[in-house]
Amino acid sequence: MLDLHTHHHRCGHALGDLAAYAQAARRLGLAVLGLSDHAPLLLEGAPDEPAPGMHMPASAFDGYLAEAAALRERFRGELELLVGVEADYLPGREAAYAALLDDARLDYALGAVHYLDGYHVYDRRRWQQHDDVDALYERYLERVRSAAASGLYDVMAHIDAIKARAPRQPRDPQRSWDRTVAALRQADVAVEINTSGYRKCGEPFPAWGLIERLHDAGVPLTFGSDAHAPDEVHYAWTEVRDGLRARGIEELVIVRQRRRHPVTLEDAALEEVVHAP
Repeated sequence: MLDLHTHHHRCGHALGDLAAYAQAARRLGLAVLGLSDHAPLLLEGAPDEPAPGMHMPASAFDGYLAEAAALRERFRGELELLVGVEADYLPGREAAYAALLDDARLDYALGAVHYLDGYHVYDRRRWQQHDDVDALYERYLERVRSAAASGLYDVMAHIDAIKARAPRQPRDPQRSWDRTVAALRQADVAVEINTSGYRKCGEPFPAWGLIERLHDAGVPLTFGSDAHAPDEVHYAWTEVRDGLRARGIEELVIVRQRRRHPVTLEDAALEEVVHAP
């Protein structure tokens, strides 16, 4: 009944406007939808749009927040729209992102590591230069841990996305997982279960084994489809719901005005929490 990770046309690689995603969520009967397009890429000294087709230009950000906030009011009583953004973690640019994310219109910020060693996380060319999957996987998780510790984000997104285009899976990720779970718990951030992983590598981000460790450590979990088209909203929710229940996980969180709120997997309880006065 919730989905906190969606994109739209401003980023340059998604389809549809914000209203189309809200309408899709309403048709599906969702209680909560998060709008969370890619924030501008704040490279030092870069032009307004340093990564065309990947991130919205800096000049488009205020318009994005204004449109999202207006839609929140338009759909009030039918669908709870949360205004979010997916912002990259770039070491050394924390202050610039802190200023960008300091906006009262934002309900939450998703933290993402999309870039490492000059390559996008889903760029297959990375593996022509780096063939040590285990070492790169660990360095990626190290960057995720740093992002969480930055204090910029409410939720960490697709935290093991580096596995998606790798020539193989890490052989023994347990030690990296342990360090990462401890860091996320220390940082007091939530972690999304992101179902775009099912499309890219046949399992969610993060892997189910990592989801179990996060839950056991008390790290809050939430759900995001990472939809890049309206018909991807709530993608693979049934698989996630069933997987959570099989593991005895009955609670997720939403983030409203930068504060977490628990919701259960039971529809009635979710409706009660979300629409309570």
